[in-house]
Amino acid sequence: MSSNVYIQRLKCQYLWLALGFVIYIAWKHSSDFSVALDSLQSISIGLLMLCLALAGLSYSCRSLRWLGYMRLTEQEASINRHIIIYLSGFAFTASPAKAGELMRGTHLDELGVPFRYTFLSFVSERLLDVLVVLLLGTYFLIEHFNLAFSLLSVAMLLLPFIVVPALNVLLNLALRKPWLEPIKILSDLWRLPVVFKSQLFTLLAWIAQGLILYLMLINFDVKISITMAISIYCLSLLIGAASLIPSGIGVTEVGMIWLLTQVGIDSDIAIITSLITRMLTLWPAMLIGLACAFALKKSKAGSFVSPKV
Repeated sequence: MSSNVYIQRLKCQYLWLALGFVIYIAWKHSSDFSVALDSLQSISIGLLMLCLALAGLSYSCRSLRWLGYMRLTEQEASINRHIIIYLSGFAFTASPAKAGELMRGTHLDELGVPFRYTFLSFVSERLLDVLVVLLLGTYFLIEHFNLAFSLLSVAMLLLPFIVVPALNVLLNLALRKPWLEPIKILSDLWRLPVVFKSQLFTLLAWIAQGLILYLMLINFDVKISITMAISIYCLSLLIGAASLIPSGIGVTEVGMIWLLTQVGIDSDIAIITSLITRMLTLWPAMLIGLACAFALKKSKAGSFVSPKV
């Protein structure tokens, strides 16, 4: 079977794979999900809408970051189509290292975006996520362990700009060796103007999600600074990622509970706020991913295409 035929078949099964994956994750973690739903009764509609708006802001920032990558190589398809393709990958956001999001490459392929470019763009955004989340998470480490962790913050902030000159050196070598083409792609993705905008979008995305934890804690009359709440949220994401469990489900929540108790928060409140926060940041993404996967399946060729913006 040729690769093109395989990709076309996989694209046709995209929605069902996404639906099956989301149902599996929901079934496997149904107990945590039900506890979080029960706890939502103590939250006002206004606060819930604000938290969902912050989650939406986070998804939008990540979509714009991805769009910036795609516009470096593809200029014909509409912004709407690129964003829908990107968001459809969120159906697989609970896969290990979010690798399932690479499924969006089946739709990008028909736009002329090679899988190699999709893969390197995916790696670039994951690397930026780790750098920014670690940057935001170091505040807790500085406050509760050692001031030396401030050096880690500086390193995470400056590392993307150190990578650029290194890639330029490798690019000069790659020009003489065609098999080093990935270096050329990475150098484009990590040019200073591109990486600066990508880093800004990444920073806004994870701050927005960290604010959800802060709002949940304030709702339960917990006194905590915004900076500390965001730092705890981001550090718990790193703990979950290090576990290699899909989306860190379970481990992230336990890590968040432990970190919250370290700053003097009652364990019962820590459990409830961690579960609600995770539900409001993870599950909307997966549902949006499903909706976008469904839209891609239902759309006819060119139905999302509009004049270039």
